[in-house]
Amino acid sequence: MAKKKEVEGIMGFFGVNKPLFVERELTGDNIERFVDRDELLARFKSAIQFKKTCAITGKEGSGKSSFLLKLMMEMKRAMYCDYLQFSFPSNEFDKSRLHFLRAILHSILYLIDSNDALLALFDKDQIAFEKKRLEYSITIENQVRKQANVDGEISGGVKNDFFKLMLPFDVAGKVATSRSKEEGKGETIDYPVHNENTLYESITKISQELRNPIVLFIDELDKIGRFPLETPEWDRELIKILELSREIMANDKLIMVFSLQDELYQKLLKAKQGKEGGSVIGLINYFKRLGGFDWEFAKSAVIQSLKVSGYPGAIGDLFEKGVLEIVLDVVKGNPRLFMTYLSELCIEAYQDNQHTIALDLLKEYLFELFEEEMTEDRWQELLKKAA
Repeated sequence: MAKKKEVEGIMGFFGVNKPLFVERELTGDNIERFVDRDELLARFKSAIQFKKTCAITGKEGSGKSSFLLKLMMEMKRAMYCDYLQFSFPSNEFDKSRLHFLRAILHSILYLIDSNDALLALFDKDQIAFEKKRLEYSITIENQVRKQANVDGEISGGVKNDFFKLMLPFDVAGKVATSRSKEEGKGETIDYPVHNENTLYESITKISQELRNPIVLFIDELDKIGRFPLETPEWDRELIKILELSREIMANDKLIMVFSLQDELYQKLLKAKQGKEGGSVIGLINYFKRLGGFDWEFAKSAVIQSLKVSGYPGAIGDLFEKGVLEIVLDVVKGNPRLFMTYLSELCIEAYQDNQHTIALDLLKEYLFELFEEEMTEDRWQELLKKAA
């Protein structure tokens, strides 16, 4: 990945005011680069308006996050929406439900607190209390985790007791009383520590007071930290999350739109057809699979990226004929890889002082990238297919 100074140099070299290609999800201003999903967007918008739980599935790098962000931008015109990335916490599978409920409550409170029309529906003190309680509960858990780590590292009763005296406050005492007292203006405010049940109760109570539903776009459910989950843990934990979504959507005021890995597509289909034995995966009322780039789609995406970046020429000025076709073939239609390769080819061209990315440059790039896998015969085969 190019450094900031190099990126600026590349932009100047090609005469653009924004990076030519984006390798990650299309956030912020980069959402302008989104193309050719109009029909799918319309279908999801309709499903959401009918208050259905939805999911977009697809392979890694297929554009699921970008789709969620674009869909949220479209829905914001009519509904209250928030986007959250929820990846399972490392080594805490047993707390996935707790973390998920916290994330949901946090999003709801954020939406209410940042919108005057929503906030007017509530007692402001109630919302302030819920925010403080959530913050306090997280603080307490962090302290308990820290204490557990200390206990695991230090052996011997005397040493351990002595080390506890050095902590800022008595964690065990805090947890036992499950209270935080805040003195001010002659009042004492108690913040009971949240558990799964109380989080669910808070979410239900607050959402029931909404006049219109809130839509939550939930991404990264296929990750632990930032890494893909391996089955069967993924299925098991995801099922827990979907069970929760059923519970907290009972009031019809929370609509969830999930991003899910491609492996679940067939399971979703079977559940819809009644062949999964009542699987909770069937709780997702509407879902579609996000396909990769075909040639026309890829070409449209490149043209749109060049337009957004401010490139002064045409697509044929930047890429020699056959380059884009070969890259698309090599990445097997994966949108993220396609854009990554194009971005790296621009760096190579910049370093070689070439304003056009020629087939010779692409050949050198692919031979270096794939080493033994890329042979002269394979290259000739790619050339013929691109012709």
